[in-house]
Amino acid sequence: MQALTRMDAVAALIDRVLRAWPQLRGYFRGRDLITEAELLAFFATAVPEVTAAGWPAVRQRLVHSQLLHQVAPGRLSFKSAPAADARKPVLPPEWRALWQQLQTGLALPPGCLWSTRWLQPFLPDLPTVLVVEVRWAELIWAERLLASSFQPDPVVVRPWQRFSPVRQVRGIPTARPEKMLVDAARLPELAAATSDAALAAALTALLTRPGFNQPLLLQYAARCGTEPRWSALLYAAGHPG
Repeated sequence: MQALTRMDAVAALIDRVLRAWPQLRGYFRGRDLITEAELLAFFATAVPEVTAAGWPAVRQRLVHSQLLHQVAPGRLSFKSAPAADARKPVLPPEWRALWQQLQTGLALPPGCLWSTRWLQPFLPDLPTVLVVEVRWAELIWAERLLASSFQPDPVVVRPWQRFSPVRQVRGIPTARPEKMLVDAARLPELAAATSDAALAAALTALLTRPGFNQPLLLQYAARCGTEPRWSALLYAAGHPG
């Protein structure tokens, strides 16, 4: 009975939010991107019943109905963004040259290459790092090889995990979003930007994108020994508040 009462209260609150929607769109006329803080400030006057405590449930309904689209933690858009896999990530010439250098200098094929730049729309506080993954036996050789290669972004060399979820971009294996998320949460260099709250918010945005594969993320996380954390994060992303 209590659960039903709560659902009725949320439904009534959403109804009031929808009645105020034309006013909200007029208030933010000419803007596509807005912050959650701005929305809460608007609702404080237009629909005072929308409190900070009740906002996650309201946001979930608005995102589910595609009136709003989560583009980054704390940031929303009135317009939908391209699907996560609709466009391939950009590989600058210097990254392609680095990959060629690895292929030439190592005896074993390198694993993959990816950049935290590709995750920054979902984790905006993430430092910019270029990650190169090679076979464990050639980890030291790769570090030495790349020490003489200038790159505009800091380079982190990691051991390649077999059967990692990757995709080909211009003939170079690059990490899929599922792998990048799991790996970013394991890198000490990125720990400050990958709190549970930040990762759950990133998942909330990514789960609305066609092509993002939740089972694939959990399978890879299990191989990395972090599946319990990601199961909890996926639950938090699907049940905000």
